[in-house]
Amino acid sequence: MPFISRQDGYILSPYMDYLSFFFNKKWHYPIEGLASMMIRLADEEKGSVSPKKIGKRMSEKDTENMAKAEKVCAEILYRLGVPYEKQFRGTLNAGHPGGTFPLTENEKDSMHNPSLPQNVYVADATLIPKAMGNPPILTIMALAKRVASVIEKTI
Repeated sequence: MPFISRQDGYILSPYMDYLSFFFNKKWHYPIEGLASMMIRLADEEKGSVSPKKIGKRMSEKDTENMAKAEKVCAEILYRLGVPYEKQFRGTLNAGHPGGTFPLTENEKDSMHNPSLPQNVYVADATLIPKAMGNPPILTIMALAKRVASVIEKTI
């Protein structure tokens, strides 16, 4: 993501969605001639986590924000010379599911959720209290480093 445009409830960025090459037949090689944009929602904190499944559906507000973002993207691509009828969606996915398994105040020192087995730790965006709506890579790196230091002390 070379740059982002922060909007109310989402960000936009130029982005080559390689995941869509696996799941969407409209994406094709060679990639010359394709222009793509990413929409990253700051989605609502609604979902569930169980030992067998992570469940997440887009809320009404998420759906509204996605529609607004798609409209803006369509206009940007149109102004870049891509006719509306040649535009299509990529694959909807949860890139960094923040807030899925957040740490509580009691877990901040151990970096370990008591519902997990004693020797299992999580070190990704799921520890963040809610979806950030922004690229979380620096936060994820800091969390992973902190989790690694806690694990190292237990060895």
